[in-house]
Amino acid sequence: MLNTNSKPALEIRIRKKKMSKIGQETKFMRPMKSIVQKLIYWNWIALIVFSFASFGWAFQLETEQAHSRAVLQLVFVSLNYAAKEQFDRDVSVLIEKIAVIKPFDEFMQDIAFSKVKLSLQEEKALFKRKDEFPYLAVRQDFLDGLTQRLRTNYKLVILDATNATSCAELSSLAKLSLIIVGRARYPNSDSFAKGFLHELGHSFGLRDESPNSQAKLCPPGPPNCATTKEEAEVWWGDLVGKVSNARFVRGCCGNKDYFRPTIASLMNNPEKARSFGPVNELYLRQVLQELLKNKEKKWDVSLLFKRR
Repeated sequence: MLNTNSKPALEIRIRKKKMSKIGQETKFMRPMKSIVQKLIYWNWIALIVFSFASFGWAFQLETEQAHSRAVLQLVFVSLNYAAKEQFDRDVSVLIEKIAVIKPFDEFMQDIAFSKVKLSLQEEKALFKRKDEFPYLAVRQDFLDGLTQRLRTNYKLVILDATNATSCAELSSLAKLSLIIVGRARYPNSDSFAKGFLHELGHSFGLRDESPNSQAKLCPPGPPNCATTKEEAEVWWGDLVGKVSNARFVRGCCGNKDYFRPTIASLMNNPEKARSFGPVNELYLRQVLQELLKNKEKKWDVSLLFKRR
């Protein structure tokens, strides 16, 4: 809720598997060092809840899954949810889907998930509708506050309960970017999760593989939409004939003459596809592995598209 007098703080909420007579309410007011020692000693389950203030606004960042060496930070934010319990369920659906989709299933220990639940008053102050892409403006001080708390770049995933528009900024894994998922667009949890994965792919640099006109907003480029077959041969030609479903297929980024690497993938037809496809999986895996080697290292992603 709104708290204009709040200062940055760290709150720890304790969840115990079984209640015992050892813990008394007054003990939770002791210094942080004493609390942490008790957590380690009794092996309690802890849910870390970060509170941070941004220009007088105070929000809670609930950590669903945290890792000290995480190379991917996904922060889910609620918008227009009448019941926050439904927001919690939707976030769980998306996390469960990521955990079984290649190549993310190989890096779950390196992905951190967090949630920010906002009141209606906070939503009105932080978000503003726009007519142009990405159709939603987010207050910069809110983004800066998250960056300060997380101490790294992240993907801000706004789950809009009443809107049917989904979009994402074409970005890279190492950069902060915005993902909007219009929950009302999807009839069931499976299509909702696949729609999210499609937008997540864009935020990592994957192009839209659809030949339809609405995909023209996405420019062609590596790793998965080549303007010529010669370009496609340089980017993924060594996989064709060796890896299942790696091909030269016409049509991507709204142009039927461009080339994509797979007939159906989450970047082309998320409703029917079951994976990102071999070329996109290879790209995502290489990006995650490279960042995992050195989180602070700046590197040229174009190196991935030179002939191996």
